[in-house]
Amino acid sequence: MNTGAASSGRIRVMIVEDQGLVRSFLERWLGGLPRFAVAGVAGSGEEALGLMERERPDVVIVDLQLPGIDGLEFARAARQVRPQLRALVVSSLVDPLALTRVRESGVEGYTEKDATPEQLAAALNAVADGRSYYSEKFQDTLAREAARADGAGKILSRREQQVLDHVLAGKSNRDIAEVMSLSVRTVEFHRANLMAKLGVGNVTELRTAAQLRGWA
Repeated sequence: MNTGAASSGRIRVMIVEDQGLVRSFLERWLGGLPRFAVAGVAGSGEEALGLMERERPDVVIVDLQLPGIDGLEFARAARQVRPQLRALVVSSLVDPLALTRVRESGVEGYTEKDATPEQLAAALNAVADGRSYYSEKFQDTLAREAARADGAGKILSRREQQVLDHVLAGKSNRDIAEVMSLSVRTVEFHRANLMAKLGVGNVTELRTAAQLRGWA
């Protein structure tokens, strides 16, 4: 795909998005930007990883919520193949736990799916230029969370927040252990601690407690 992109000096961008309409929009929109070339389009992280060596993207635009591995897990795995790869997350999620995980993941940018084309272009250009870009909503959400007395960071450890985010995404202890490079027993320990701190006994109660606190 786009075999002339490298010789033309254009920046190669891979799109990883499971929603067909959004994926098609991004591909058409990106095709209209003279600085960039589409370097692969995938509906899942696993599919994108299969394209990585052949398409050799410089930047990836990736959704946070994907079937199978999520966007941050994909970005981490993709950098094992292309260490210089830069990532822009485009997502509809704006809850503090998810955004904290984005911030700690090391991806270079984040903006929302309701961003204007101009805002999306600004984010992509910043990431492509070696700078970081985090939307105003992203920064405001984390600033408000940090100021709250009942914010997740005031109650849960960093590991507990990460485990909670994965639990709320429906992952099993074994899945979480693999993603976080921990033992299953360690995940069980963190999960038990966060449930004790929130005074809940199962995942349904845990989800309700997180929602009441504005964490999910």
